[in-house]
Amino acid sequence: MPLPFSNLVRTLLLGHVLVLPLTAAVAARPVAIVSDPAAAPRVRFGIERLSAALKEAGYTPEVVSRAGPIPTRETILVGSAGKDLSAPGPQGFALVSTGPHRTAIAGADDSGTLYGALELASRIKAAKGLPRGLDVRDAPRFVLRGPCIGMQKTEITYDGAQYDYRYTPQDFPFFYDKQQWTRYLDFLLENRMNTVYLWNGHPFTSLLKLPKYPEAQELSDEQLAQNIEVFKWLTAEADKRGIWVIQSFYNIHLSHAFARAHEVPFHHSAPSRLTGEYTRYCISEFIRNYPNVGLLITLGEALSPRFGPEWLANTIIPGVKDGMRALGTDQEPPIIVRAHATEIEKAIPLARQSYQNIYTMHKYNGESLTWTDVRGEVARKHSALVQLGSLHIVNVHLLSNLEPFRWGSPEFIQKCMQSCQRLGIKGLHLYPLRYWEWPVAADNTAPPLEQIDRDWIWFAAWARYAWNPDRDPAQERQYWIDRIALKYGSRRAAERILEAYQAAGVCAPRLLPRVGITEGNRQAFALGMLMTQLIDPDRYRPMPLLWTSGAPPGERLREWVEKEWEKKPHEGETPLGVAGEVVDSATRAVEAAEAAQPFVTRNREEFLRFLNDMRSIQTLMRYYRAKTRSAALVLRYGYSHEAGDLNAALRLLEESVEEYRKLVSLTDKTYREACSVHAPSRRIPFLGRPGKYTHWRDCLPEYEKELANFRRNLADLPHTDSASPARKGRSSLDWLFE
Repeated sequence: MPLPFSNLVRTLLLGHVLVLPLTAAVAARPVAIVSDPAAAPRVRFGIERLSAALKEAGYTPEVVSRAGPIPTRETILVGSAGKDLSAPGPQGFALVSTGPHRTAIAGADDSGTLYGALELASRIKAAKGLPRGLDVRDAPRFVLRGPCIGMQKTEITYDGAQYDYRYTPQDFPFFYDKQQWTRYLDFLLENRMNTVYLWNGHPFTSLLKLPKYPEAQELSDEQLAQNIEVFKWLTAEADKRGIWVIQSFYNIHLSHAFARAHEVPFHHSAPSRLTGEYTRYCISEFIRNYPNVGLLITLGEALSPRFGPEWLANTIIPGVKDGMRALGTDQEPPIIVRAHATEIEKAIPLARQSYQNIYTMHKYNGESLTWTDVRGEVARKHSALVQLGSLHIVNVHLLSNLEPFRWGSPEFIQKCMQSCQRLGIKGLHLYPLRYWEWPVAADNTAPPLEQIDRDWIWFAAWARYAWNPDRDPAQERQYWIDRIALKYGSRRAAERILEAYQAAGVCAPRLLPRVGITEGNRQAFALGMLMTQLIDPDRYRPMPLLWTSGAPPGERLREWVEKEWEKKPHEGETPLGVAGEVVDSATRAVEAAEAAQPFVTRNREEFLRFLNDMRSIQTLMRYYRAKTRSAALVLRYGYSHEAGDLNAALRLLEESVEEYRKLVSLTDKTYREACSVHAPSRRIPFLGRPGKYTHWRDCLPEYEKELANFRRNLADLPHTDSASPARKGRSSLDWLFE
């Protein structure tokens, strides 16, 4: 029988391990890795990675699975923590040198042991040998850490139903690419992420055979069998890397084939016996067939918020428990409930009466990344969810103000995670920079760039600060310089590239809350805004106050103009002030990137794309600065009725169009498109339609038309009564651009 870990540690500490006589094999640097033969898959996987690092360093590792003679002087003990060696917190580990040639890896759990093995492997690579004098203890501050993948398309394609897409090679070819999945899962593990979310409206009929409801099947038998095989493989591969695959679904969504067979809608706003029995069965079969998974639940949108608590307690949780009974386990899979569009404060206490492994989730600060602190109503919402008693997860959602450019400010991200930690948040759910077209980026390259390569720093920084946000800033600067230098070949280049990332990183987050809206499905920030939208963006904002959720105290454009006219003092940030400051910041980013160019010795093509992105951000900020100033003068005209305000506004609008032409030139050959949302939910700057207004070149004629209309109406101003502010009203200035 294998020794318990605590006994093995005691043996090592006391120096009583039996060492066989040295032989000529010593020259090969043998090392024994002592482990429980019944170790969990993720522990065995960690040992595989540790063995590979040892071989690379010139050792000959041998895994010893039972008590007894250990055939070498060099020993590494891998197991769970006992009383002799403590590991901190869930998923934590201790890495300790217990003698001149003895190292112990103790995990608080199987994930902790995996992370400890990876940490030792990393240190072996860095030292080119087994390090001595180790006394390392570490654990993550955030319990769940991971990104999401959209099993969704840029536009609605399946029966006109939002969020519903079948898993097929035609729609999601990446789902069937095991080599790509393996690379992605290894990337997540390298960054110590432990969750990956798959978003879909109703995934069950793409992943399950449902004998009770054969009429629900939407795919051919062959396709469904392939999907099931891939998903079983995926969940097993993820599990041994310590990663939960978490499948999302919306409520109440049905199989379209099932709905047609029963002559009911695809989506339902209220529960019924039919929808309840069907959904409960789908969930039970999902848990029974895929024991290494979790569920992410959107209770609302289709389902009326008042029905959310009872649907969770009476349909979803019973379905999960049915699956657990079929498996013969009392281990509860994680259930994550979004606070979106439901009465979450009622749902969670009701659910916790019968289920404990339940989490809540809420958007960080809207469907864009705005400032580093959660503030206002959204901060109060996060705090209230923390107080419900379940572990609470922050959802960094959509990032529509950042796409499509490269974005990766570690300093910004660290402050975001520190803000989350202050609120008591315990998990991170992270959207990729380009959600709707995973796994590729929008760059116009052949073959397409994969996001984990192009946006590596985005994922790595969020993961690093979800593990520990309280790292020393000076040491972090050196860490990121080292990481960037590996990519581009020199520290001199890396120092300036990091500076560019940091300077560009604040531009869109600071400006959007002052002039636009943060609902990312509704605004494609990089494509610009019409004057009427700058003058009155609130008409496009469905939820009040959301624009303030991540921004420091300050003013919107209409408020700023009113205070200027009435000579009242301003408070906090102002739209014109921020519009000027982000141009300065973007200019510093370009200067830093240009200064890096002579020192780049690797990946020069990617660096040139990075440099072009910095120039594009600078040009976009110049466009917004000119147009925001123009819109302010138009609003002032509503008070002054002076044509001089409009003449000055015209000159600034002309400047904005010229900057936009430069932006088109910078992006014409480098990007396939800007925004990834093609659905009608996008309203700024233009209504989303497939293949329409997705690139800057598509929008330029509309901005030129807007300028021509303004120029014409301004020329006609002395000759028309319709231009009278008294007739039009101070708040109705759209006529100037029509």
